[in-house]
Amino acid sequence: MTDFTNIEVGKFGEDYCTKYVKKIKKYKILERNATIGRLEADIIAYDKDHIIFIEVKTRRVDKKNFLRPGSSVDYNKRTNLISFAYHFVKTLPPKHKDKTPRIDVCEIWVEADKKLKVCDLNYIENAVTR
Repeated sequence: MTDFTNIEVGKFGEDYCTKYVKKIKKYKILERNATIGRLEADIIAYDKDHIIFIEVKTRRVDKKNFLRPGSSVDYNKRTNLISFAYHFVKTLPPKHKDKTPRIDVCEIWVEADKKLKVCDLNYIENAVTR
């Protein structure tokens, strides 16, 4: 068994989610790992109607780990995502100003043996609201 760091697992999940939303959801990617001060968003994408802020939560499949990855999007994280989205939409170019902001969560479960492998993905649209 290979030991992957949490950073490696998280980056793998973000990369996988980016491919997923481009191929399956047909979103276009604006930015990844964007920051405004201490606030951040993993992926910022858009479709014809929305600017989408995607929080990716990746967890190893583990007999001791019973929590859903998205359960770590607690009150503070939700508040930070809403603040980030609020500030980010102020900076949008005119072609995106009419799009409605939305915050989604992508839960990814991976096996970490000799390489990382996705076991399951759960994409939750509009997961964070005011």
